[in-house]
Amino acid sequence: MIASRQGPLVLMYHGVGRRSGQEDPFNLFVSPDRLHGQLTALLRRGWTPVTLEAYLHRTVPRRSVLLTFDDGYRAMVEEGLPILRELNVPATVFVLSGLLGGRSRWMAQMPDEALVDAEDVATLVRAGLDVECHGWDHSCLAAADPTTLVRNVVDAARALRDLTGRRPRAFAYPYGEHDATARRAVAEAGFEIAFSTHRGGGRYAVPRVDVNSTDTDTTFRIKTLRSYPAMRRVTGRVPALRPALHSLIGRAARN
Repeated sequence: MIASRQGPLVLMYHGVGRRSGQEDPFNLFVSPDRLHGQLTALLRRGWTPVTLEAYLHRTVPRRSVLLTFDDGYRAMVEEGLPILRELNVPATVFVLSGLLGGRSRWMAQMPDEALVDAEDVATLVRAGLDVECHGWDHSCLAAADPTTLVRNVVDAARALRDLTGRRPRAFAYPYGEHDATARRAVAEAGFEIAFSTHRGGGRYAVPRVDVNSTDTDTTFRIKTLRSYPAMRRVTGRVPALRPALHSLIGRAARN
């Protein structure tokens, strides 16, 4: 029997903003109006957005959702934060300690997307968002050498602590990739929890549901179903099935 999702729903976003398919070939950026619509729909359907603190201590109602945003794009401050404030929705933003104020150069197809700088991090913290660790430079930590692990876990955590004044509690693996060595490094560095994407691995690799620019109202609602992780695993076993379902349900139009 295939198990469904247990615990609160954890959604994984990346950027917020209007980008064309050429500017954003990986569909990472959700437009502000679509983000607003998705969060409004969650609230209307009785979901309770929770803080990282509440999530960690499980002091949450059954239909709870933790919003996470990876990579720390500057557009999050400019276009995402106003929506969160308007709707009074908490969120957790995972930033790259070694690339603050830099660009998304780890992606050859879109290397020039601006990332948050130190002042942006302060803005997010003042707004009540949790700013947590996504590593140093977006290196993949699965099968990583010891130097890469130290740089992206220990050094990244220390730099973020020095910037925010508090020890980061949560880690999100770049690309969602992890292995036993990476999970152990994150645990030994003092993190309370770590997030992956779809492939889980206990407290230090909690799976999340990705939301991207191609999601329609229908696919977004499907992704919030408790049975969605099981549905995704089943469709993934047949290579042609998932694309066929996407074609049947539809994809959101890009700019």
